[in-house]
Amino acid sequence: MIIKPAKLHGGLWRTYEDHRMATAGAIIGLRVPGIEIENITVTSKTIPEFVTLWESMLKGKA
Repeated sequence: MIIKPAKLHGGLWRTYEDHRMATAGAIIGLRVPGIEIENITVTSKTIPEFVTLWESMLKGKA
């Protein structure tokens, strides 16, 4: 198998209803423009206020 690096690009990040996948997608979205998380609300399983905290952080208010 030969793996050649390529530039990362945005797209839909599928969470499969898994809070860990949603969190990973959010973190990757910090570096890769255009990432859209399929269902970010699944993060409420571990951090009910995740969406609010994340949005505050992105606005520089965290």
